[in-house]
Amino acid sequence: MIGHYFDIETYSPGEKPDSKIDKIISIQFQKIDLETGKTIGDLKILKEWESSEEEIVKSIYRWFFTRKWNFIPIGFNLIFEWKFLSEKFKKYNLDERDLSFYVDNFPQIDLKSIAVIKKGSFFGASLSSISNKKDDGNVIKGYYENKEFNKIENYIIDEAESFIELYSRIKKKLEKV
Repeated sequence: MIGHYFDIETYSPGEKPDSKIDKIISIQFQKIDLETGKTIGDLKILKEWESSEEEIVKSIYRWFFTRKWNFIPIGFNLIFEWKFLSEKFKKYNLDERDLSFYVDNFPQIDLKSIAVIKKGSFFGASLSSISNKKDDGNVIKGYYENKEFNKIENYIIDEAESFIELYSRIKKKLEKV
């Protein structure tokens, strides 16, 4: 069975993310064999700075949301992704369904729960707290404002590799359970 590592990066001019006004600046995904945890093909990164937010949102919508649901998203804190995508789908007249439709009706694998279990609380339960990920998402704002898009791409690649390595380790340990 095939899943897709799935993540977005956002830009927020304010202090706290707000899916109604903040911008999605990248959407990234990569096929993963759910049984082995190995990647299939390359990491795909849709970049707002090379086109527009509207174009990358419409691209991901066409890719995954206009056909029969044929992918299982695998990520960290997927509720964040669904919240942003739900708002942007509405903004660009793509889908009137709200966030709960995606959360309640489709399978997904979210590793945030693993971080909460390890940390013992929701606070501080981040991908960087349980994986080899170097930075947290707070660096994105500065990179984006300084137009350091190559640094954003490097961050995305590091995050994807760290996530997939963590998923593979968890998968191996679960096989023993």
